[in-house]
Amino acid sequence: MWRGSLAQRLRLISGLVLFAFAGTHFANHALGLVGLETMMEAARWRVAVTRSLPGSLILGLALVAHVAFSLVRLAERRTLRMPPWEAAQTLLGFAIPFLLVPHVLGTRITSLVDGTRTTYAYVIVRIWPDGMGFQTALLLVVWLHGCLGLHAWLRLSPLYRRIVPLLAVPVFGLPAAALAGIVTQGRLMERDTVLARRFEAPDLAARWQVPPLDSTVAAWGDTVTGAIYAAVAVALGIVLVRAAATLRARRFTVSYVGGPTVKSLEGPTLLEISRANRVPHVSVCGGRGRCSTCRVLVVGGEGHLSPPGAQESAALRAIGAPANVRLACQAKPSGDVAVVRILDPRRESADQHLTNTDVAGIEREVAILFIDIRGFTTLSERKLPFDVVFILNRFFEAVGREIEAAGGWIGGYAGDGLLALFTHADGIGPACRSAFTAAGEVDRAVTDLNRQLAAELPSALRMAMGLHAGPLVLGRLGYGASRGRSVIGPAVNLASRLESLAKAADVQIVASAEAAERAGIGLQGLRVETVAVRGVAAPLPVLYAARAGDLAGRLGASA
Repeated sequence: MWRGSLAQRLRLISGLVLFAFAGTHFANHALGLVGLETMMEAARWRVAVTRSLPGSLILGLALVAHVAFSLVRLAERRTLRMPPWEAAQTLLGFAIPFLLVPHVLGTRITSLVDGTRTTYAYVIVRIWPDGMGFQTALLLVVWLHGCLGLHAWLRLSPLYRRIVPLLAVPVFGLPAAALAGIVTQGRLMERDTVLARRFEAPDLAARWQVPPLDSTVAAWGDTVTGAIYAAVAVALGIVLVRAAATLRARRFTVSYVGGPTVKSLEGPTLLEISRANRVPHVSVCGGRGRCSTCRVLVVGGEGHLSPPGAQESAALRAIGAPANVRLACQAKPSGDVAVVRILDPRRESADQHLTNTDVAGIEREVAILFIDIRGFTTLSERKLPFDVVFILNRFFEAVGREIEAAGGWIGGYAGDGLLALFTHADGIGPACRSAFTAAGEVDRAVTDLNRQLAAELPSALRMAMGLHAGPLVLGRLGYGASRGRSVIGPAVNLASRLESLAKAADVQIVASAEAAERAGIGLQGLRVETVAVRGVAAPLPVLYAARAGDLAGRLGASA
């Protein structure tokens, strides 16, 4: 919304206006399940806004602007190759005007011409039953187009990804209820009409009377539909003319490090060149400049790229990109260039980059658990190297098994310690619960390990743990096959400091009070102190526990 170009903002705002109108309109349809009078009463409040002079002006401008910007976007394309979801949204969008024109002419325009007020009774008797197929198609096309647009816009938002399961109810329920409401009233209308004819009931006959459609209004429909056909044809014609012109245009090379090398001409963006040549290229937002997943590292011919605009500059500043990193959906080459696709599309899809824990460069809220063996340096001095490796591997095996069972993964090892990370689709609260659960199970597993290795150990293995949660940058770090999932951010450092506090206080675990509260652990009766943590500006309330299992046991009690 804030980083897009003016055209993108206007297109998005106009789409939101139209989607809000459609949503309230369909909700009004759904009231047919209650009764016709309820539908008409709600409609009176709704049309008082939508058919007022300001409402009609806003709605009309939004419709014209949305269609116009879509046509311009189509005409500006250098290739018609696009992701399936974008192709579906585009086709549905251009189908809407052809389905919408007859409906608008039969309702709003007719009421303006003959001075009558179109009511639900007026509309239902016109469309039932012969016009229901047409109206059902219109409703579903509008709703699906709007939902695809909202999903494409919001799919990068962590909040949106958390509430997607809840949104399934209105996404599927509202159009179903809207159609059910119209069908219910249509059947009642049909019944009343039969009764009126059978028993000569003028009150029932008058309830469903509809004047004939004005011939002038009907003629307008053909004119408007023809104009829409012409506009779409012009936009497609421009694309085809450009495609034909490329046959004789001077071409240059675009080299993708790691392959392939393709030929192109001046005009398309790097992303459009990738699509035109079927080169896999991650682009979560569909090439609208709303994300940075299509970014490339320019390793040759940087001077042949168009300078970054305000929208691209804002996106690159937000991720702290160096000067030779560009957004492929915005950069237009005019000569030979060589680039590296920073997000490798061959390893996993764009959706997986954003929804799984195996990701590249996104921000997530993560629960962090540091685990370290206390006094292992002294212990290792009294053992042969083989014995040290054996003991550490048994320890890591026991700990790692419990971490994975709780839904986490190991983000790295450091000598005799490790970093465990936890995320959850439902947010940071369940992630913290998983981290405390894992800590308790690790306590139990290491106790069992000490029993098994009693003959090998001069003293039992003792642990110190630090647990915290917060927003971090989550991604794969490293080089080549050694790249592992890990995190970067202040919360990691804080969890490490808490593990050091646990060693100093001679307790097994120190956790931030914030992480405990998010996990649902009540702090009453526990040792809570406000301490100054190195690297943190303000004193931090932390929780001390002699055994991690004691805190894990309180999870069930708090639940």
